[in-house]
Amino acid sequence: MVEAKKKNYSELRISFNKYIGKNMRAKVGIGIIVFFALVALLADVIAPYEANAIDFTPWEGPTAAHLLGVNSYGQDIFSRLVYGTRVTMLVGIFAGLLSSFIGTFVGLLAGYKGGKIGEVLMRIVDVFLVLPTLAVIIVLSSYMSDMGLGGEVLIIGFFSWLMMARSIRSQTLTEAKREYVDAARAQGMGSLEIMFKEILPNILPVVTANMVMVITQALLTEASMSFLGLGDAAAVSWGKMLSIAYDNSAILHGAWWWMIPPGLCIATLGFSFMLIGNSFLDIYSNDRGGHIKL
Repeated sequence: MVEAKKKNYSELRISFNKYIGKNMRAKVGIGIIVFFALVALLADVIAPYEANAIDFTPWEGPTAAHLLGVNSYGQDIFSRLVYGTRVTMLVGIFAGLLSSFIGTFVGLLAGYKGGKIGEVLMRIVDVFLVLPTLAVIIVLSSYMSDMGLGGEVLIIGFFSWLMMARSIRSQTLTEAKREYVDAARAQGMGSLEIMFKEILPNILPVVTANMVMVITQALLTEASMSFLGLGDAAAVSWGKMLSIAYDNSAILHGAWWWMIPPGLCIATLGFSFMLIGNSFLDIYSNDRGGHIKL
């Protein structure tokens, strides 16, 4: 038992050094995510004013008191940007995790069991892939205007797992033919046990790469929904900031401080997740001697 624990710890340390310790792209991506996470957690400390306070001069440019100026409603833009980090990350990450759970389970089951089960699951995926996902999300959201952040997470998460399921299935098909899976079957292990105790740990880098890509997709979807005025009307998010700026013709007023910061934050956070996903996938592909696509 002790030897087994030491072996598992050693393997975990080797994997950590390979995928994170010696991976500069992953470290940069993780650093950016940690920065935004700290901003979200410490928003009450960092933001100088309440997000919805309307006590200031509308359209005022950046000053020492208002680092990113004031919008047309007299609200401090920097404070709204800081508080918006919470909603954007909360919805994006939790929706991405929900999608990852569904996509991983469906992909593993379809790839390992194959046959009629795999065929039915993949046909379901194909049907959903044909649908214009964002349009469907928008329609559902319009009928669930009072759904809150939890509803946003469920809607985005339920429609974002499809490509991940196909990717996991493809990799599972390859792994299912390897000797360690045959050995597990010979030992009498059940299908679920083989899927989650044998195959899943060996494709974890692919799962992680897919997960961070799905989270990126969820972040962009949340921003799109907020920009279109959908989702939780009371929540402050980066997408909603862009929506209000657009509605008030911020560009025509030359109010760059209203448009650029939230857009830059969305792009930077999405880029950080993609850095991690692509770097993990490159390392895994090199180890397996081939190119693996998500």
